Amino acid sequence: MAKPKILLLQAGGTIGQKKGSDGVYRPSDDDYLHKIPEIHDLADITIKKIVNIDSTNMETSHRVAIARAIYENNSKYDGFVVVHGTDTMVDSAAAFNYMIQDLGKPIVLTGAQKSIYEPGSDGPNNLYYAIKAATLDLGEIVIAFGDRIVRGNRAIKVSEHGLNAFDSPRMQPVGEIGIDIMLAEHRIRRHEGKPSLFIDFDTNIAFCQQSSGTAHDALGEMVAHPNVHGIVLGAYGAGNVQDRLLADLKNATKRGKPVLVATNCQLGAADMGLYSVGSAPLKASAISAGDMTMECCVQKLMYALGKLRKNKITMAKKIAFTKKIAHTPISGDITIVSKRF
Repeated sequence: MAKPKILLLQAGGTIGQKKGSDGVYRPSDDDYLHKIPEIHDLADITIKKIVNIDSTNMETSHRVAIARAIYENNSKYDGFVVVHGTDTMVDSAAAFNYMIQDLGKPIVLTGAQKSIYEPGSDGPNNLYYAIKAATLDLGEIVIAFGDRIVRGNRAIKVSEHGLNAFDSPRMQPVGEIGIDIMLAEHRIRRHEGKPSLFIDFDTNIAFCQQSSGTAHDALGEMVAHPNVHGIVLGAYGAGNVQDRLLADLKNATKRGKPVLVATNCQLGAADMGLYSVGSAPLKASAISAGDMTMECCVQKLMYALGKLRKNKITMAKKIAFTKKIAHTPISGDITIVSKRF
């Protein structure tokens, strides 16, 4: 039986970085995959280098290049692995969720907490199981790291130093990595999809995290800025927003700038009708993000505003259009949409 065909896309990250004489890790152009020869027992692997950067510097243009490579090579491969830095891995996983839809095959992101050039690196194990996961019955975007496989659009980075760097607190992992890989029943399985590519994200959005006790009005400045087309607002608890920001939310509505409100809690959702500090923002046309992660909210808002721009939606309909997209599940990115919305 022929081995599965896997396209491995390199995007940099800690796994391939080397320490300089000053003790600082930087991207290296040296090939490290020869250190893991056993990966070729799993699949027929084609390697394509997209970019070699620390993922802190990952931009939408880099993600577009990765998404395009996957979409254009879909018919040639059984699965895809993206080797990526850990700092913004969940952001990229969320972005791919909207850039490439209904692929029906696995897109597996992985990387390392410790350089492969250092003793005890977790890179070889992570990469081995990521490639193996890409050959299995998965039809979604996931992160394979440490001993778990988590849905990409639900993932968050939970540790800077632990080998289980990623988790999905609002849903169970879609797989466990042990002696072998055990996939969960709630995963999205392989299927004959109708892949689509959308890369015209509107990157002119801003992120604002509320701070308690401060006087500076960062949200107001963002709303007034002509180059900010939409905002993700980090809220407390059940999507609660300070009373002093209500005028800014109303101003954003007048200007046709959607404000997506996400909870800063790892568990639960932005259930904004529960308290007056949540219901008042809803009346001002703020959009609850439900149980989407902060990172997912940012990528989905850029996607929604890109769709808005492409469809030439009028200012009067911008908020409603964005709300509809935000509350429409795409590969399980949102599961709690309260009746109060």
